[in-house]
Amino acid sequence: MEPDIEPVILGNSKFSIDMLKVLCKGNTDNVLFSPLSISSALGLVLLGANGKTADQMYKTLHFDHIRIIYHDLYEALYKGGKYRSLQLVNRMFGESTLNFYDDFLDNCEEWCFASVRNVDFKTNPDAAREKINTWVEKKTRDQIKNLLDQGDVSKDTSLALVSAVYFRDKWGKSFTRVPATKEKRVNWQMMRQTNKFPLGNIPHMQQQLPTEARILEIPYRNKDLSMLIILPNKKDGLQKLVESITYEKLQEWTEPDNMFPTEVTVEIPIFKMQEKYDLEEALKALGTTDVFGDKCDLSGMAPGPLKLSKVVHKSFVEVNEKGTEAEGGSGGVMKSFAKSKSPESFVADHPFLFFIRHNLTKSIIFWGRFISP
Repeated sequence: MEPDIEPVILGNSKFSIDMLKVLCKGNTDNVLFSPLSISSALGLVLLGANGKTADQMYKTLHFDHIRIIYHDLYEALYKGGKYRSLQLVNRMFGESTLNFYDDFLDNCEEWCFASVRNVDFKTNPDAAREKINTWVEKKTRDQIKNLLDQGDVSKDTSLALVSAVYFRDKWGKSFTRVPATKEKRVNWQMMRQTNKFPLGNIPHMQQQLPTEARILEIPYRNKDLSMLIILPNKKDGLQKLVESITYEKLQEWTEPDNMFPTEVTVEIPIFKMQEKYDLEEALKALGTTDVFGDKCDLSGMAPGPLKLSKVVHKSFVEVNEKGTEAEGGSGGVMKSFAKSKSPESFVADHPFLFFIRHNLTKSIIFWGRFISP
C-alpha cells in the first residue's frame, strides 16, 4: 500500500465514526452514507481553503495539514477496473461567473480524483440543477436520480458540492430466502446461509467481559470488499453501541485475533437503502462552520469572496441473496468443510450497524444503520 494514502485512510476512518454519530443522533431512521465519498468531495474545498476555514476542515477530516492524496486511494480501490458496481461520484459546481485558479483546478484533478465545473446558478438555477442531476444519473448508471431537489440551489448559490455513491455487488456465495412461517420473528424478508465467516465479540474477547454485541464479516466476490455487521445482543442496544464506538475500538474489534473463521448460520434481512443528506448542519456539528458563512476563506480557489452554499450526499446500497456460485477452484467461493459441531447462529432480526470495507486498504466505503427495510 502506498505510504501517501495511509494518513488519508486513517483520517477517513476517524471522520466516518464522527459522521455516523452525528447522523444517528436524534432520529430512529435508517442511516446510510459513504464517508470516503464525502471526505474526498470536501477535499476539493480544502484545496482552496486558507486560514481558519482550512484549520476547521483539517480538524473535521482528521488531517494534520497533509497533502490530500485521494487520487492514489481511488486508484487502489478501482485497481484492475473490478468495481464498476461501485461508483463514487464527486464534483464541485461553481457559479459561471467564478474564475477558478488554474493551479487549484490542476490540484483537484491530480489529488482528489474529482473535478470542478461552472454552471449558471445566477440566471438559471433550475437548468443548472437539471444539468447536475443528469450528470450524476449518467455516472451512476441511472441508479441515482434527482440528487438535487427543487430549491436545493438558487440564484444566490455560489458553490455546490455533490457526492453520490452507488453500490451493488455479488456475495462470494449466495444466500437463500428464508421461507415464511407463522413463527416469523420480524415482518421483513430474511435470507440465510451456513458457512465459515470471521466472527468476533464486542468487547474484544481478550478483555474477558460480558459480550454486548458480535461482529461478522461477509465477503463479496473476489474478497476485495466485505460487509461487516455489528449486531447488539439486546434489541434496544443499538444507540448505546453507536455512542461507544471509537476508531481505536473498531480497530480492536476487527483484529484477526478477535475475529475467528467460524462455522455460522447467518440470517440477515434483504433490503435496499437510499438516503440523501444536506450535510451543512452535520459538518457544522463537527466543527466546520466558517465555510458556510461570511467568514469563509476560499482565497486559494478563486478571486473574490466565496462560501459553500450546499453539500448534498446521496447513496444507494442493495443487499439481497444473489451471489456467485462459482465452480470449485474459484477464489470467490467459500469451500465446504467438515462439520464437527453445530454451527453458531447469527440472526440479525433487530437493528444493527454495518459497514462496507475495502479490505486491501481497510478503507470504509459505507456506514449504515439498519432499522427496517
